[in-house]
Amino acid sequence: MAEMDTPIILEQDQRLSRSGLWKLQRAFFEQQGISAWSENVIPTYITSNTFTANAYGKVVLGFLRDWYSVARNSLDMSQPVYIVELGSGSGHFSYHFLKKFLDFFTRSALKEIPIKYIMTEISEELVTFWQNHPSLQPFVEQGFLDFAIFDVEQPHEFTLRHSGAVLSSATIKNPLVLVVNYLFDFISQDCFTLQRGQLHESLVTFSTSEPELDLGDPALFASLEVSYAHRGISADYYDDPDFNRVLRSYEQRLPDTTFTFPHVALSCLRFFRDLSGGRLLLLCGGEGYSQEEDLLDRGTPSIIMHGSCFSMMVNYHSIGEYVRNQGGLVLRMAHRYTNLYVSAYLLGQHPDDYLETAQSFHEAIESAGPDDFYMLKSSIEEMYNTLSLQQLLVYLRLSGWDSNIFLDCYSVLLEHLKEASKAEQHELSQVAQHVWDTYYHIGEEQDLAFALGVILYRMEYHSEALDFFLRSLELYGPDQSTFYNLAMCYSALRRIEEAVSCLDQALEVYPSFELAKTLRIKLQSLLNRKLPA
Repeated sequence: MAEMDTPIILEQDQRLSRSGLWKLQRAFFEQQGISAWSENVIPTYITSNTFTANAYGKVVLGFLRDWYSVARNSLDMSQPVYIVELGSGSGHFSYHFLKKFLDFFTRSALKEIPIKYIMTEISEELVTFWQNHPSLQPFVEQGFLDFAIFDVEQPHEFTLRHSGAVLSSATIKNPLVLVVNYLFDFISQDCFTLQRGQLHESLVTFSTSEPELDLGDPALFASLEVSYAHRGISADYYDDPDFNRVLRSYEQRLPDTTFTFPHVALSCLRFFRDLSGGRLLLLCGGEGYSQEEDLLDRGTPSIIMHGSCFSMMVNYHSIGEYVRNQGGLVLRMAHRYTNLYVSAYLLGQHPDDYLETAQSFHEAIESAGPDDFYMLKSSIEEMYNTLSLQQLLVYLRLSGWDSNIFLDCYSVLLEHLKEASKAEQHELSQVAQHVWDTYYHIGEEQDLAFALGVILYRMEYHSEALDFFLRSLELYGPDQSTFYNLAMCYSALRRIEEAVSCLDQALEVYPSFELAKTLRIKLQSLLNRKLPA
């Protein structure tokens, strides 16, 4: 038996991309389904918000303008332009994108272009969740949305769930948009080291000092110890000469350093390049290295833990090199990012070199983009107590009526209600409707409907508050506080019998609810006085 302090080797000198950890990662996502997001295991807010979705939508619109205004004859207007999102996860981003994008697309000169957004995942449970989600159904009914199982590790033609259409190089007739957020960070990569101008394969060894671990349990990530060994290789490492061309350029240009290589991401990009006939926009968000200087003097890569799963920084520079070698165009932020790196990669010859796409990227991503917004949000949320009601309302409007931001400053908004004018109260009642309109429910702990109901009730918008408390009941089930607030709304609207019924239900849930008992006695007394003798 091994001593308790002797490391137990789980894998030794294994190519990083072939490590069993990636299989555990995959199993985690397949098993967890929507709970990976509803329980905040996966950090996705930075890309799954209205501001980011709006920015991406503007870049996609620029891409469509490029093909419609300059190369219109190359579009087959009888077939859709597909926007394929890889790894749609909870569906938050998809929902926000469709809301924002369709708002300005359907009011533009481009509205005659047939558009189809495709949400994809490896998990059957997640696809079923989307298909049944009430917020997504209107987009399906309008013909803008469909779903598919798609595996980025093994890309091949795929079938859409709703329409039954098969997406292949034979069926896709138009340029294609590929959207990827925080997916390349979670899929397998290789690792290489340069030593004195010689390329080495970096082989990983995983060990643990914890005995009796279940090797099929993703929870073992937390106990892993990682080390690397380096073995000299030729730059002709992959079957694809275009991948090797990037490796060779690193071998020739870079001093001693270590870097990851996203060959699975590149294989996926190659697949969609072929699928689209070489006319492709990849719009990508995540964390990683964007410039060649970012690759200098790097040590072995870190594994970033997220509960029972992990991510790794992505070598976006290598994706850019691959695209440039294909004659494509790379759009990236000129300044260094803080939290979110967004980039765009364009393949296919265009008469105007994608001027509209580049301009849209500059305005929506580089000048005042999602990374800037997130940095601003992180600063503002520490000073909510110092902001006036009008300042908070402006902030909510600039955010695109973000529900997370509303919940973050909810308690401060309640305080401001004590001094709010009628005009401000009216404005806040409209804010409540806007915030709800952007909300996408996945079963998270915070009850937005309840919070909106409280705000509206405090301002004596009783009918509107009643609607939100009913929504809270529908989404989160029986709760004494929700029943009590419903009773208060019904009482204010002189619907006394319904108020009493809600109080009875509150007391079924929580028999010792003193406030409910007192209010029920008062309301029942009112009912008794109205009964005929």
